[in-house]
Amino acid sequence: MLANRRKKRLQYLMENAGPTIRHLLFQRFDIGSNEERTSNYEEMLALPEVAKWRSLIPNEISASTLLGSNDGCFENAFGKLLQFGLAIEDILTAKQRREYLRYLEVSTNDDIYAWLARYVVASYFCITGEVHPTAVTIVTDRLQSLHSFVRSPSQRHNIFVDSLHAKLPKAYEGRKLINPGLYASGELCLPLVHDVFVFSHLYEQFDNEQRRQVGDIIDFIADKKYQSIDYGYGMVRSNKNKWHAMGWSAHMPLFNEQLSTAYFHKGLVFRAGLFSRLRNQKSSKWLASVFNTFEKFKIDDFRFSFPGELMPETPNSYYLNGRHLGLNENRRQKEGRIIESTYYAHLVDIDG
Repeated sequence: MLANRRKKRLQYLMENAGPTIRHLLFQRFDIGSNEERTSNYEEMLALPEVAKWRSLIPNEISASTLLGSNDGCFENAFGKLLQFGLAIEDILTAKQRREYLRYLEVSTNDDIYAWLARYVVASYFCITGEVHPTAVTIVTDRLQSLHSFVRSPSQRHNIFVDSLHAKLPKAYEGRKLINPGLYASGELCLPLVHDVFVFSHLYEQFDNEQRRQVGDIIDFIADKKYQSIDYGYGMVRSNKNKWHAMGWSAHMPLFNEQLSTAYFHKGLVFRAGLFSRLRNQKSSKWLASVFNTFEKFKIDDFRFSFPGELMPETPNSYYLNGRHLGLNENRRQKEGRIIESTYYAHLVDIDG
């Protein structure tokens, strides 16, 4: 019966969805003939939304154009095109591709945000299948260092410090202070949503040892001790002695009471989709509870219609916070919302 439910859902999506969702289904579930895939991909490339997001990829490369909430920042524009499942040659021009790879080769991890910008570019490239050595090294080194952190009791038990020499600004009073030793080299040795994003997309390409390491990292994240840590961790200090509220932690919405406010509902579908790609027993328990939440919005035995708070498509907001879930269906029509909701539910329905 469960298999039949998934079969009906997949058939419904293939018959009713637009080219973006059909393309993602072809990719994720390895279905369709080469002719069907090629024809559908060409149809998707012709969509106005694809052209719009391509035009927003910044040509000038700097910290301010790579990271930020603006739609024209690299992390959001490129991220949105990754969500559509585009190949790298259909995201960047040849010139842009060369310049971004050059950036990876010459940039350094001067501070935590310089490191993060570099990691975002490298991980996004790797997800598209780009095998440039520098990009691959950045991602594999990150896997190694993060695995070392989660396997080190001394580091895990010293995430925060009580005080630092520099005084915390009044606006940030009450925030926890992240141990500077965890970002002394620029890289933050704490799990980020960026890590879940890249590891989930590359999981099938990793070798057995890398998958084992990813499993250890997800075990750490899916533990109630980690999920009880403050969302966003706390405050970090840059090289210029400026304070920043870090954000980007790998918390799982609705895991506990503190992660169940309206804010976390907005990121639930996106993060559940990421964890659904990983074969992990501890996160699977959470995914099952998420799907139970989705069941409240079933309209028949296999289709769903989520409320707007679960399906944000918010201009000038962070892609990696799950604020850009639109997949080019017409949400002004009831069927468009049903198609997108049913697609996302299909990804998370790990038992059926």
